[in-house]
Amino acid sequence: MSNTSFANRAGESGKQILKAIKHVLFHNGWVKLIALLISLVLWAGLISQDDSLTRDKTWQNVSVSITGEETMKRNGYIVVSSLEEALSGVSATAAVPQKQYDTAEASAYNLRVDLSKINGIGTQELKIQSTANATFGKVTGTTPSSISVEVDEYMVRQRIPISVSIGGDYQNGWYHEWYMTNPSVDPKLIAVNGPRTLVQSISIARVFVDPEDLEWTEGTLLATGEIRLFNRAGEEVNSPLLSITTEGTTIDTVLIEGTVMPTKSFSVSDLIETQGTPAKGYKVVSTKVSPENITVAARNEVMEQMNKPALDRVVNVQDLSETTVFQIKVQKPSEDAVLSNDTVTVTVEIVPDAENAE
Repeated sequence: MSNTSFANRAGESGKQILKAIKHVLFHNGWVKLIALLISLVLWAGLISQDDSLTRDKTWQNVSVSITGEETMKRNGYIVVSSLEEALSGVSATAAVPQKQYDTAEASAYNLRVDLSKINGIGTQELKIQSTANATFGKVTGTTPSSISVEVDEYMVRQRIPISVSIGGDYQNGWYHEWYMTNPSVDPKLIAVNGPRTLVQSISIARVFVDPEDLEWTEGTLLATGEIRLFNRAGEEVNSPLLSITTEGTTIDTVLIEGTVMPTKSFSVSDLIETQGTPAKGYKVVSTKVSPENITVAARNEVMEQMNKPALDRVVNVQDLSETTVFQIKVQKPSEDAVLSNDTVTVTVEIVPDAENAE
């Protein structure tokens, strides 16, 4: 058979095949539509099961965690700018496998900034990191990709003393019908941790207590008070970057302890008696007592037996010819009692008596 004859036959066969294809394409429409739909379903199924095929998925305002803070502080640094502000509005995009696209969440990739990477003060750049997930793929990018933070030296200042200040009508331990010995605090000394520029300015720590918040009953009084920090000028130093610790434990309050006793007040003028007669030609024109009242604090059992404080109540002006000041000692009714004043001053004013002068 010649080559020309073979070619003619092949051409005829090709024409017949094309004619058959055209017939299928332009006839039996429902069969072709069903076949097409089946093909699309099979294709979609195959695509969704292929982990090598991914789609980009983007999340807005994602949560970015902060790690390495303790390591950073051990290295002697602290971030003084707002991390919350720097990490607001972060978006992330991940290449997600097709079959996991609908269930993928940004939390699967552990977005974070690592503070342990900080190695100096001033402005530092921290990359936003992520971890690839075996199920949901990996992050391909974040906006921004890094943040800028301001860094200061981290400082710990030990043995800062705490003083107690009880406000309102409480003065020198006296409050209405009660007295409290100088209250003590536990712990007495604290450590302050934070940026060097702030920590160095701190001079003292104080605990302020409102007497109205205390339960005034005889015996031991226990209360808590919030610690506040002050510089040498008496101005409060208040910053979330500062922390207060004792023996490695962070605290913000201390325990206040004091002994409370009931009180009773007495008019000193009612207790003092003037005796004697001034020198001839002189007279007493006034007697002044300071303080005018004495308050005694003691246990109830002592108070019940005490009608008035013990003191030398007699002021003798016999043969005196000038104004004289007497110092009278007041005795405590018991060893643990407390006096508002332990000395009374009595001033007797003596002047010449012109009417009886010779």
